Amino acid sequence: SSGINAEWPLRPGLWIEHQVYTHSNYLAFCDLHQYVSCSRVLTSKYSKGFGVVGPYLGEENTLNQPNCVYGILFYLIYLTLDTVPQHFAVIQAKFSLSCSSVLMSLYLGYILAFILQDLCLVCLATYLVNLGLTVPAVNNFSEMMRSSAEDIWQKEEVMQKNK
Repeated sequence: SSGINAEWPLRPGLWIEHQVYTHSNYLAFCDLHQYVSCSRVLTSKYSKGFGVVGPYLGEENTLNQPNCVYGILFYLIYLTLDTVPQHFAVIQAKFSLSCSSVLMSLYLGYILAFILQDLCLVCLATYLVNLGLTVPAVNNFSEMMRSSAEDIWQKEEVMQKNK
């Protein structure tokens, strides 16, 4: 069990998005400066469908959801996997999910730094949580692979002795 309530950084993101769209004078707690603004990032064209879904499938497409929605779904799946027995498929799924979250964090971090030229504290918290989930997932996956390799070698040795 990771012991992390991993979706917590996304709750403020959804709240901020909602408030900015419904209240024109809303100032988010994380809007500290012109270049440190969660509101600006969370309302950019990259804040929905990772900036990819809308241009390719249409802005009104069901898949063009706020990135926070995708994040919450990701964390709910991950946390659900954390509550079941940690068999091979579960460890492999957590490894794959956590690695994909780091790749998405790198993609969104690039957009944040080099395209939007902004610093979003909610986004950074999410990237840190993703990294925090990835470290134990990689360790567990590596340990599982080591154990599997040792089992294979032991079975091979037994087969060689029985010839």
